Amino acid sequence: MALSLILGLSLSLSACLMPETENQASYQVAVVDRFYPGDDFYKDAGERKTQRWLYGLVDLDRDQDREPLYHGDIVSLFASAPGIQVRRYVMLQGQPPQQEILRQLKEVRKHVFWGEPIHALVLSWESSTLASAFEKPLQVAHAADYKEQVRQWGLDQETWNLSYQIIRLLEDIAETGVNVFTIAGNGGSGMVNTYSFASGVITVGASEEGLQHFISENVFVSARARAVYQPVLVRDGAGVPVGYDLDGDNCAEVPISCLTGYSPERMDYPERPWSLLKGSSFAAPQALKHLLAGGANYCQSSAQGKR
Repeated sequence: MALSLILGLSLSLSACLMPETENQASYQVAVVDRFYPGDDFYKDAGERKTQRWLYGLVDLDRDQDREPLYHGDIVSLFASAPGIQVRRYVMLQGQPPQQEILRQLKEVRKHVFWGEPIHALVLSWESSTLASAFEKPLQVAHAADYKEQVRQWGLDQETWNLSYQIIRLLEDIAETGVNVFTIAGNGGSGMVNTYSFASGVITVGASEEGLQHFISENVFVSARARAVYQPVLVRDGAGVPVGYDLDGDNCAEVPISCLTGYSPERMDYPERPWSLLKGSSFAAPQALKHLLAGGANYCQSSAQGKR
């Protein structure tokens, strides 16, 4: 049965960034996240700019208008590589995030049970709480007890009820053999992402030392990858700007023509625009990409140059 993807209105951005086509891909990766919905989603330019400022993560060209790259768009870029096709499961704007995560995980589970070739799932979201809410110290062997505690909380609080349902859905998907990745969370060493209690789920933290004040580190972190990235301008051999490398592989994941301040005549794009991309949200897709693609050259066709 053919997979019916929920793409929303993000097709224009997808075309701009030229993702891997399905017939080229060896691996299919589901990303449940919030994506840029397309220019036509907003009623006018003012609303579009405001929403980009609220949900966009980077203003690479420094034109005071953030690029059409929401959290899921960047997570997808970090997960992409030759041989990997990202399947977007779009969390609708204006809806409670946990409800949208739950809705889209049900879609992933349905497609997996239909036999669609989904090899991995990335959920770069968290439902974190103080690790001290559970026993000290935390023990992986007692994950079932922690899940039961979340379930009990959910009897009185809808947020935890949704968290528990999400945990169970992640387990259902992982039981089929899909590699399921979630994040350690960005609450610091004293916090734990309750999604990491799900059996069979890979929880990704930071490989850099000294980030424990920001990115959680506990016994449920089973993989680590780089979590801090500096966007850098990439130029071709003639010194002409090609795009921006977001993940440090010297490839222009974001072509110049995709920028809000793009002009064919412009040459003065910032070399290293601030601010940094920082968080376990970006470590998780990197860990997944390393698992599936190993040390492959991640550059896509002509989107390669020098810095």
